[in-house]
This record gives sequence, structure tokens and C-alpha cells, in this order.
Amino acid sequence: MTSITAFPDSNGYTQSFSIEETAELLKFFEEYGFVVVRNIIESESQIEETIDEIWSLLRVLNPKIDKYDSSTWDNKYWPIQMGLKDGGFISHMADVATKMCWENRQHPNVVRLFQILLKQDELWVKFDRYGMMRPTKGISFKQNETDGSIIVEDRPEWRSKPNWLHWDQNPWRYPDFIGIQGLLALSNTNSNTGGFHCVPGFTHRFKQWSIDNENKHKCRGGVVNVPEDDPIRNEIKQIHVRKGSFIVWDSRLPHGNFPNENDQFRIVQYITFEPPKEADNYELTHRINAFHMRMLSSEADEQLIGFPEPQLTELGEKIVGLRSWTTNERVKSDFE
Repeated sequence: MTSITAFPDSNGYTQSFSIEETAELLKFFEEYGFVVVRNIIESESQIEETIDEIWSLLRVLNPKIDKYDSSTWDNKYWPIQMGLKDGGFISHMADVATKMCWENRQHPNVVRLFQILLKQDELWVKFDRYGMMRPTKGISFKQNETDGSIIVEDRPEWRSKPNWLHWDQNPWRYPDFIGIQGLLALSNTNSNTGGFHCVPGFTHRFKQWSIDNENKHKCRGGVVNVPEDDPIRNEIKQIHVRKGSFIVWDSRLPHGNFPNENDQFRIVQYITFEPPKEADNYELTHRINAFHMRMLSSEADEQLIGFPEPQLTELGEKIVGLRSWTTNERVKSDFE
């Protein structure tokens, strides 16, 4: 039987590398268009604090949501209008305004991984989001508050979009390499938990696919879904990882999330880097203003009362744009 897991190791996880195995992980990435790097975040407390931050952000979106009460995870409370149901995303202004999302972005291992794969040291981080998939099977619900009895039920309506396979890079506009994407796993994943899947090695066929499918499927959008009847869907492999691992993929790789069929949450943080544009004053100002959102918006600051503010390292300042990679000096702004 063909494995649904890409390159499984002896424990059923996808083959992974340490950040020190530079040549090996780079070779794997160039061949297959993705790579898993284990133990990018080794601190269990950092992972747990990040998960706590996500739950706190969910309570900002709806104060009735309770981590310990599964009845509050229902669609009538869950912010599915923000992408949390179909794609398992959390879209929120606090993606750039709270502590732990920045602790992970500025982690030296995370930055170093992108420096290795993009083959340059100077980078800016994109302001991506968190992701969370609800459990859908074997969920414990409180049946009686008095005696503490529970009932175990399934919630198939909580599943995210099935068979989701797409590109965030339009093959007809950008047929060649333009960048990479990534995610930090904050929970272990397997075939039942929901998670990331892709078509390994398709990067080498991306341009030809765009030529072969131009007449039938060409479009202008930034996100392009793989046609439902395309045979490349038969080549999908799931990427199973331990928490603290990082998955990086070439944007030419067809990818997506497969649904959670488990009783646990699948939780990630999307993190992506790109070359900086320090000479672009508009872009630089936009990034600095976004980072200082709580200073610029009283509404945002009020909603985030009690949330620790980000504390950037020198490396963190550079990946935001607050400090120049070229001169190593702080960038002058209205917040200085």
C-alpha cells in the first residue's frame, strides 16, 4: 500500500533535518520543493505560551469562546467568517501586535532557515497569521454541570475544506521561482489531525503545467486552485511533523491543508520572509505603522488590554524594518 505520508521516518513523521544540516536540507528542498526542519523551536514553554496567546486572541474575537468548554467551539461562537472554518486560519489585527507571534518570527533558527533557503542574509518578515483547526471526532462535551458527566460526540460540520490544493503564485503571471512560504507547527500532526499536504517535486513541472493548461484554466487571481479533475491530485502527500518543527515550501508547489479527523486541535503559525525594500519609503512606513498598531489605534489597544507587547531583539528590528540591515542603525520614524 502506498503511504499517504511523504518520506516517512521510523516513527511515521515526514523525514526532517536539523538546522545545522545545511547542505542536506537545501538539497532536499531543491529536489522536492519543501523541507521539514525539526526542533526549530525547542522550548516547550514558548510553544505553550504561543498557544495560550492564540486562545486569548480568539476570546477577543468572541468572549464566549473557552479553551476548556467544547460547547463554545461551535459555529455560532467560532469566528468562521474570518477563515477559521474553511482554511483553518485566524485573521486578526493582533497578528502584528502581540508578544509571542514576534518571539517566534524573530527566533534565530527561524530567520536562519529562510536565509539558507533564499541564499541571502537580509530579509523582511511578512505579517502572516495563526492557524487552528478544531477537532471533529470524539469530542468530550459536558453533559451535567452538577455531577461532571460528559458525553462524547462528533462534529463533522467543524471540518475545514476537504481536498484543498492550490498555489499562492499564479503560474501564468509568475512561471518561475519568486519565493517560499512556511509554517511553524505548534502541535504534532498525523493522518488524523489535519495538517499540511502538497505534491512533492512539482516545482520542476510548474512552468510546463502553466503552458499545458493555459487555454482551459488561465486566470488572473493571486490564488489558483488546482482543478478538481487534474491528475496531479493523485500525487498528494501529507506532511506529518512534531510540534516545534518548521515546514517550508516553494510557492510553485501545489499545497493546502487536509481536514482534522481527530479529538485534538491542529495549531500552526504561518511565517514567511522576503528580500527587504529599505529604499521603498512607502513600504517601510507601512510596515513600521503596522507594527505600532496599538499606538496608532485606540480601539486596537483597548481590545488588547492585558496582552504583553512585543519585545524585539536587534534581529527582530531588522526583520520588521525598524533597523537597517545595511547600516545596522535604527530607522528614524514617528515612534522614535
